[in-house]
Amino acid sequence: MQGNIVVPLELLFDSGDSTFHGLDLYYGADSIGGLAEAVALTTHAIVNESVVKQTPSVKGFSLNFKNSFVGSFRQKVELEFNGEESIRVIKYIGMDAYLELLKLHLRIPMGGSTRLENNKAVNWYKHMKHSDELLDRLKRPLERIHHPVTGQGYKITLSKSRTPLISFDKNTSSYLSAETKSPHKKTIEVAVSRFNARRGTGRFIEDEDSESISFSPKSIKLMPRSQKNALADSLKRLANDDLFKLKAVVTEVLAFDGRVKHYILHSVE
Repeated sequence: MQGNIVVPLELLFDSGDSTFHGLDLYYGADSIGGLAEAVALTTHAIVNESVVKQTPSVKGFSLNFKNSFVGSFRQKVELEFNGEESIRVIKYIGMDAYLELLKLHLRIPMGGSTRLENNKAVNWYKHMKHSDELLDRLKRPLERIHHPVTGQGYKITLSKSRTPLISFDKNTSSYLSAETKSPHKKTIEVAVSRFNARRGTGRFIEDEDSESISFSPKSIKLMPRSQKNALADSLKRLANDDLFKLKAVVTEVLAFDGRVKHYILHSVE
């Protein structure tokens, strides 16, 4: 339809730990299905500011197959924004901001950077109240994308017009699936960069330029209102360029490479 916005995407399955010798139908189909789910959920959250439970419930755009290529295996996909509101949002924030927000949400669960460079992406992200809920929802489709990695030793790259956007490989798979919980509690000094009072979840930073790390309460039902207020106050002060740190008692959840992947929050003061 005239006025629609079309984004050409391409998924490349190539040699990784193992040399490419053909894509297994089960692994490939599940991986492409996982990508469709991840892109659809994230795109819906960006343009509609909500997280849906079922992929068929997304609105304002469509994802369709294009021609496939023989070789390493290439699958062309077309993302078409065809709803009035989704087209308005994409025109407002711009394609670069959309792609940066898409990459952000796909890479964070895999240990990628939490930083945004595009100013419009930064501003839009501030208003995405359901971002943390979306990140939780993306874990399963991201695991599906990695099936040719875990099952056949390949590497997968998502591109737009042959420009790589994000890759899925052994390291991203390990970060996504492997974790250990520290046996000891620890007190850290951090500021709050995101906070959802209803769920008690958010993200901590040590300084303005540091990567953020997600946190969730040990029990939202047992989290006192005073602690919610303290977390919300730190976030509000950060928005006013005041990096106000709290003392948080946490349990660290560590990734396979020793990096802190998540904090289980026990209390703040």
